[in-house]
Amino acid sequence: MRIGILTFCNANNYGAVLQAFSLEKKIQALFGQAQLIDYRCPAIEAMHKKRPVFGTGNIKKSVYNFLYNFAFFPRKKGFERFRSYMNRSRIYSRDTIHEANNEYDVFISGSDQVFNLSLTKGDRTYFLDFVEAEKKKVAYAASLGAFLSEEKESYQKLLNRFDAISLREKASAQIIKNELGIDAQVIPDPVFLHSKEEWKELLHLKEQTNDKPYILIYSLYESKELYRLAQAVKDQLGYKTVLITKALRPLAKADKIIRDADPIRFAELVMNAEYVVTNSFHGTAFSLIFEKQMSVLKPAAAPERIYDLLSRVGCDHCIFDSPSQFALSHIDYSSVQEGMGHLKNEGLDYLNRVLM
Repeated sequence: MRIGILTFCNANNYGAVLQAFSLEKKIQALFGQAQLIDYRCPAIEAMHKKRPVFGTGNIKKSVYNFLYNFAFFPRKKGFERFRSYMNRSRIYSRDTIHEANNEYDVFISGSDQVFNLSLTKGDRTYFLDFVEAEKKKVAYAASLGAFLSEEKESYQKLLNRFDAISLREKASAQIIKNELGIDAQVIPDPVFLHSKEEWKELLHLKEQTNDKPYILIYSLYESKELYRLAQAVKDQLGYKTVLITKALRPLAKADKIIRDADPIRFAELVMNAEYVVTNSFHGTAFSLIFEKQMSVLKPAAAPERIYDLLSRVGCDHCIFDSPSQFALSHIDYSSVQEGMGHLKNEGLDYLNRVLM
């Protein structure tokens, strides 16, 4: 059985590539012949292009873009290097994606925001609209984003072609049920298909050899509020701060700023941190996997997915609406482990049920 996985494996985003890597490796281990379909969605590709240096009409902007491209070139190369560890297909475009029907018996869409038509600029490829009727079509922990009422008829037609649908967020499943009358199972993100020890082995992660504890700060975007939360944590614990950032000029200082971390280095930084401060879903997810003490600031966009995750494992006391709510608390991972086991088993049970 040849299985093709369609997701955002080319995005230079830690969560995107690590969830893709995790799903591919687990399906390969369980069923063999799993491969990530290297589809190039124009909207996703555009997010990761170099910033324009010429023709901006503004010298300061051109200089800033040049410095930005230079500063983050090592990060981009690191993501490209990590993708070389993935089992990927040849490159497909919208014009050629139908040819993938010759390569796979089963198609899986997900995880990540593959059903978010706003994000993909209306690209239906992730809804597997190109897949022939007789082929099996499965959604794995797909994320919907905002439901576009004007696309209701399109959602209905596309989702009814699936043999099995699972979504990552309860809110998305409820929308699909209420708006379309379609039932979808809610299952965890693919990163939970592997345990802490399995991730260490898969990525060949290195334990920190010195005894200098640090607070890791990670955000998908610049946030003064997150920096305030990190400072509150630092005031309590006294540890140095390490910041992973995509900002050329961060809004706050840290003892160490890292701009060139590839996905493996990202996972190592989480694993070796004494404490994590984040507003990222996957920052939260890997903090749980590596059993880190943490504080999570509610993100402006889609906070429910982090709430759902933390609530399921009994860690909802770790998320705050604002830094002013912060109170240092302790996560007892002996009690969290059971919930983490349930997350993993739900994903495995779904895969075994829909792919057997």
